[in-house]
Amino acid sequence: MIVYYHIASDHVKDAVAFGMKLSEYGDTSIKTGNNLKNVIVAYLCPSDDIKRYNLPRYTCLCIEIPGERAYIIEGAYLEMGNSDAVNQSICAAKDYNVGTYRKPLALITTTVFSENIRILDKYMDIPILIQNSEELYLKNALTDMENSDQRYYEKALAGYISMTSDAKKLSEKGEYTIYSLRDKKYIVKKSGN
Repeated sequence: MIVYYHIASDHVKDAVAFGMKLSEYGDTSIKTGNNLKNVIVAYLCPSDDIKRYNLPRYTCLCIEIPGERAYIIEGAYLEMGNSDAVNQSICAAKDYNVGTYRKPLALITTTVFSENIRILDKYMDIPILIQNSEELYLKNALTDMENSDQRYYEKALAGYISMTSDAKKLSEKGEYTIYSLRDKKYIVKKSGN
């Protein structure tokens, strides 16, 4: 499996030449069974680490790692401070279905040898089919809902209109409400109908 790690540009040469020691780059611990294991945190898509992706003082490394040497967790739970949910989300990388987690993080459990590291060329490298993991997660979630609910489009329209501050309620009659949004009118069924 390929994962991405943003490293300070002045450390790139050493990482590519000598690898990445778990003892040096592992700055997080996870619980696997009864043990705490030191891990290197990486991303499934280069732009998932948007804070470092466009900064010139960081370089994105492509790391090839065996699926049995990594875990995937839901990073959104980390942001929420929900350690129980983080622990429940841990799965072996080889078992992870892409697009399942909103902010997946790859946890590398081993030292990475230099032959498994290369610098990502953002313009000439293998094309990346998604902008980021969160976009894929949202599209998958909406597709699942669309396929399982006959009233999905009605609910999606009503939800979007209700969440958009630019939408103006024009009139209401019976089971319908008419809204104006960006010089266009939308007829929305009231909830529950």
